Amino acid sequence: MADRGDDDIDMEMILREEAHRTVDNQINTLNDIDSKVARILRINLVILGILLTGLSVATAPESQPNQILHYTDLINNYTIAGVSLLLLSTGVAAITYTASSLQSGLAATDLRNLLNNDYTDRQNLEGIVEGYSEWIEYNYRTNAKNAPLGTLTILLLVYSMAWLALGVKKAATGDVEPWLVTVTVLLSLTVMHFTGFVGQVRRWHQTRNN
Repeated sequence: MADRGDDDIDMEMILREEAHRTVDNQINTLNDIDSKVARILRINLVILGILLTGLSVATAPESQPNQILHYTDLINNYTIAGVSLLLLSTGVAAITYTASSLQSGLAATDLRNLLNNDYTDRQNLEGIVEGYSEWIEYNYRTNAKNAPLGTLTILLLVYSMAWLALGVKKAATGDVEPWLVTVTVLLSLTVMHFTGFVGQVRRWHQTRNN
């Protein structure tokens, strides 16, 4: 039968393995957020390029027979709101992508300390497990911050498309019915609800206060 010291070492090894899996999952979660944000950033830039191209076409001389909309038709409250939301989405995406910072394992100095100092196996395991606990806490806070930012990037992109669509309708028909604006707002709130954005913001706020 193993003595008490062996039992302690076995438990610490189990804790280390579980902590290692937790850190791996946290890293995968953040990498997934970064990948989505990077794709949205590229999409936003493509859309902005298309919008600029469309505006350049719309500013052509009015004498052209095939021209449907003019520059002044496209500049309305809805398109301004849509472009503003798209720019916000692009900005938030850039912030989210560049703000990612994770703790993924032992630093070089930690490894040297473990090798050069006369620690027992149990002390080494205790130090590693303690390090994992700090990394997990740090990564949790990072993910709690980046998750709502990633969701906000998506929401702003969706909202910008909705308001740009209303702006195009305004330019094409000269009017946007109030019920259509109401439906757009309600659908936007519904999308926000089902993305869990409010809960993500609440979790981030709680981590800041702890």
